[in-house]
Amino acid sequence: MAMPALGETETREYLAVATTGIFCRQGCPAPAPLARNASRVEGAKRALFSGYRPCLRCRPLDGAGDLTDAERRRAERLHPILSAARRATARGRRRTGRDAVVVRLLATPLGPMLAGVTDRGVCLLEFSDRPMLPTQLAILDRRLGLPVVAGRHELLDRLEAQLDEYFAGERLAFDVPLLAPGSPFQRSTWRALATIPAGSTYTYEELAVAAGRPGAQRAAGTANGANRLSLLIPCHRVIRKTGETGNYGGGRWRKAWLLDHERRMATTLVPA
Repeated sequence: MAMPALGETETREYLAVATTGIFCRQGCPAPAPLARNASRVEGAKRALFSGYRPCLRCRPLDGAGDLTDAERRRAERLHPILSAARRATARGRRRTGRDAVVVRLLATPLGPMLAGVTDRGVCLLEFSDRPMLPTQLAILDRRLGLPVVAGRHELLDRLEAQLDEYFAGERLAFDVPLLAPGSPFQRSTWRALATIPAGSTYTYEELAVAAGRPGAQRAAGTANGANRLSLLIPCHRVIRKTGETGNYGGGRWRKAWLLDHERRMATTLVPA
């Protein structure tokens, strides 16, 4: 199945250079990078939210139709952490998660995801272009009170391996430890989400009942949207009672893709 490029309608291909951290148009007049340091990236949006900056010579953002002004500002705001997390993917040193949240960018077919762990568990897994990501990072800082550092960690390696299996259609469930601080109702909602099998869905009304507050579907939807552990706590498995997919922090197109992917896997795999 062909993978979408961050929901773009018209996608340009760019050259991203790991050593300089910039991305260029095809045919940029700057000196060509070594092949081992360069990779092709579909779309300016994906390049920016992978922690790259636009080249000042070929100006790849000029005419890039896949970006809004708000997305450009958010990418600039997130650039320090995304750039560090991208470099950690390639050559970061191992760090302890005892007194810090250790982050890396993990590549997926649906775009890069920012993952964060402590020694107690995974506390962050979000698509890096999600509009709520800056807010989620601020909430995580308030809840845990730990600095965010880029690097490698055993739990990040384990999570990356399981994500690769999931997107390859070889894994239905994850078994990494989770660290998800929140209000009592948020935690009960997230526990309810974790009981929805891959290939199945709940309505918001059913989620409210499972969370112990029948009739509170609006509050359940808010708690669902506050989830910081995409895929691991499967908030994408909640749909409208009409059968429509409804909203999703990572974009409706991703939600539809994930639900379709899991339905196919559920017919052939036994949960891990």
